[in-house]
Amino acid sequence: MTEKLPEHTISRYEQELEQLRSMILRMFGMVENQLTQTLTVLRDRKIDTAYEIALQDIEIDAYERMISAFSIQILALRSPMAIDLREIVSAFKISVDLQRIGDLIAGNCRRIVQIKMIPEGISLSGLLTMGRQVQENLRQVVIAITEQDHKMMLHLWNADNLVDDLYLSVFTELTNLMQKEPEVVLVCSHLLFMVKNFERIGDHITNIVENYYYVFTGDTLPYQRVGPVDVIEDASKV
Repeated sequence: MTEKLPEHTISRYEQELEQLRSMILRMFGMVENQLTQTLTVLRDRKIDTAYEIALQDIEIDAYERMISAFSIQILALRSPMAIDLREIVSAFKISVDLQRIGDLIAGNCRRIVQIKMIPEGISLSGLLTMGRQVQENLRQVVIAITEQDHKMMLHLWNADNLVDDLYLSVFTELTNLMQKEPEVVLVCSHLLFMVKNFERIGDHITNIVENYYYVFTGDTLPYQRVGPVDVIEDASKV
């Protein structure tokens, strides 16, 4: 017969799960704040503040390590089953995705610093639109998590198609500009890397959605969608 756990042990375990959820939500907030500041820098072209935003990645990295260690501790001490096990393992994976999102945002900030000045003749509207779409997807993920809305998660998983479409549009716009105006090639090259980073952030958000969908439903979403980004990636290998 299975031995029943003491009441205080169960209570402590539930507190640990709640603490883990709070830590993940806080990490979402840290990353979203970093992204918001980066988009503001781009919108206002205040390049001198970008380096400070990039430094926030140090705190995000440290927080990811804290969540990973705490997740492992719960797994080792509590031997969770079923949905609890899925949630704890997913928290470990999700913290890594959030940490990588932070890395990509910091990478964009470092690109901004290297550019030093973005000429007024170069439109940033497409880049900003893409960044705002990624930002909105990140915000919606938090809502879907707190409400445990798996239908909303499915919607967000499909919403990455829009991010991919925006990537293709901005990629084309910048490469065309580089062909017409050789003097902006260096700046546009940095912007292309930034656009790619936004697209990769969208991919990490998709990973997060897939993990939470599995937590709440026990089912997995399809492994991969084929879209315009795959076409660009294949063309670059030729």
